[in-house]
Amino acid sequence: MRETTKDSSWKDLKEKLEAGVGHYLAAVAERLLADGLPITSLYAYAADDERLIDDNDIEGSIHFQKAFQASLNGPAESFLHWVGTSGWCYRTIHHETGAGSPSEYARWLDAGLLPSPDRVAAFVSAVRVDPDTAGSSERPCYRTSGDHLHELAAGFTRFAPGAQHTPLAQTNHEYRFVEAQGAAYRDRVLKALASGDDRVLFLPIRHSELRALKDLLEYTEVTAPLSGPHDVARSLAQDLTLRTPGDHRSVQQHCRARLLAVEQEDHRDQHL
Repeated sequence: MRETTKDSSWKDLKEKLEAGVGHYLAAVAERLLADGLPITSLYAYAADDERLIDDNDIEGSIHFQKAFQASLNGPAESFLHWVGTSGWCYRTIHHETGAGSPSEYARWLDAGLLPSPDRVAAFVSAVRVDPDTAGSSERPCYRTSGDHLHELAAGFTRFAPGAQHTPLAQTNHEYRFVEAQGAAYRDRVLKALASGDDRVLFLPIRHSELRALKDLLEYTEVTAPLSGPHDVARSLAQDLTLRTPGDHRSVQQHCRARLLAVEQEDHRDQHL
């Protein structure tokens, strides 16, 4: 039986549900980022008015870089979708040329309404192997839209931020995701620079392309969250500026970004 509430209490419940599903999505995104996946954004939604509830009273999605999508489904749009009645699926949308409407299909995890981030990550790994056979084509149903909302809100508390998260991340799932995204990419950059693969490449590059690369590094510096690789971007841009074209020794002289990465990797190893 569908739950009904007064407008003010529905607003409170909506906010609680939206924050809950947002932190659940952020917890899953943290796990996927740890696997090296290129996540661009997440989206959480709860119906604004209980009188307008349709099949999806609460939902959310995790979106990936275009190249990652293309590796699975060519030009089709695809993303990880959580539906409040059926759980997780990997949804693919083919945008038809001409007047035809888009066609879409989904592969369902079918592991309950709130499976662990590890279980969702395993499902995504299966999708990467074969997006056409991973999971099930049959959509499961674990609850009816509009029902058991308070129980669902309580279930989300398992994925609430903990002591390891910043105060800002604890108050807002979007900040939690941005900080996790920044930390993940910082970790990837530091590991790449400190990997020990220091072969010097003679890569043909136009001056305009080098200028564009420096601008991209500057953009990373000014937009990355505190958890992100802003200081590494700044150091790498300075290294590229100081190096002399064609001078092999300048690569050895100006390598502040690599040294920074090695220092931070050594510091982290000492505190493990």
